[in-house]
Amino acid sequence: MQPAIAFALLVVGAAIGLVLNSLWKDSATVELRNAAEAAALAAAGEYLNDALLAPLVDPELQIELAKLRAAEVAFSNRVAGQPVELDLSPEGDIQFGTRLYNHENNDSVFIATHENPDVVEVRATRLRSHGNPLWFFFSGVTGRAEADAQAIVEVAFENLIDHFQPTPSALVPCLPLAILASDPQGKRTDTWAYAIEQRHGQDFFRFDETTRQVIEEPDGIPEIELKSVPLNSSSLAGNVHLLEFANDLGEMQLISQIAKGLTADDLRLLQGRLPAQDRFDTTGSGNITTPVQMALEAQIGQPRLCLLYPSAEELNVPGWARLICQGVVAIRVLQVLPEGNESATVIVQPTVMTTKTAVLARFLEEDPGDFFTKPEEKLFVPNRFVYKIFLNK
Repeated sequence: MQPAIAFALLVVGAAIGLVLNSLWKDSATVELRNAAEAAALAAAGEYLNDALLAPLVDPELQIELAKLRAAEVAFSNRVAGQPVELDLSPEGDIQFGTRLYNHENNDSVFIATHENPDVVEVRATRLRSHGNPLWFFFSGVTGRAEADAQAIVEVAFENLIDHFQPTPSALVPCLPLAILASDPQGKRTDTWAYAIEQRHGQDFFRFDETTRQVIEEPDGIPEIELKSVPLNSSSLAGNVHLLEFANDLGEMQLISQIAKGLTADDLRLLQGRLPAQDRFDTTGSGNITTPVQMALEAQIGQPRLCLLYPSAEELNVPGWARLICQGVVAIRVLQVLPEGNESATVIVQPTVMTTKTAVLARFLEEDPGDFFTKPEEKLFVPNRFVYKIFLNK
């Protein structure tokens, strides 16, 4: 009788050991995936920085720095009590590249490349072949001392954006502000096209990411001076307008939007979304009063979205205009200089930023049109200032 009981206990113990070992491996695999996700997101975020706007971009350096950041983040995560180590070699655990899709058979393939990558793949492993397997607690009962576990995660970053849409947990990080896009007559030099796109703007400042301070030295990225107009004067003389996003152009509402971003209610006249490329018209004010200047000063160094306006028409209210807005860019406020009669000069430079509120063109639902009309095909232009990072399932 006793041998039978002992045998039964051994069987039960072995079964429990197998279950616990399986749970241990499953838990470790989840931890590996979490570490790989964090590392891949960190790599993409590190790669997408202002260096991409410099006249000479070193893609190899960009990718190496991104890999180092991914390795740091992975090492801060533990799997089965040990930090996650990633292989940084060229053929190692972190690969930048692109994914080519075959829509006919709904298949795709990852291609490693350092030329304009839009995907980063991270492999986190605990393998016997690498000398770092998962060790089981119940090896004596089950006869297995170790096992393999791995997680492969792919993160994509794209800039073909249709619009920005706030969520309950994330407002659109956009200032209620628009910059003069261009001058069709080619006479004005205070436009975004002239100063930034054509790189004629001054380069006096750089933002130090480590100290979070603006430093008076060039960084290779041009700046543009945004000049508001004095009270009771035409706003068309300036090159910047505050925008009416359900705020009646009132100081308190503008200050709140500058500090927090735009809600769905702020964008209600635009169906709750901010167009990234489509034109829309709104009212703007060329006056930036002292309280609003202080709100902008509090945003120094922070990457924020803003609009461009190609045309403006003066209204009867002094300082107000009707604007046609088209295009979203990302800027960083560097300096706010008060001028006379409640006007100001705001120095900004373009920046590269990411936002969860961006809605990518490829995720839009296709408009089937109707029996008589074919839906117009929409062409999207890459936005070199704004990206969305997401897990590529």
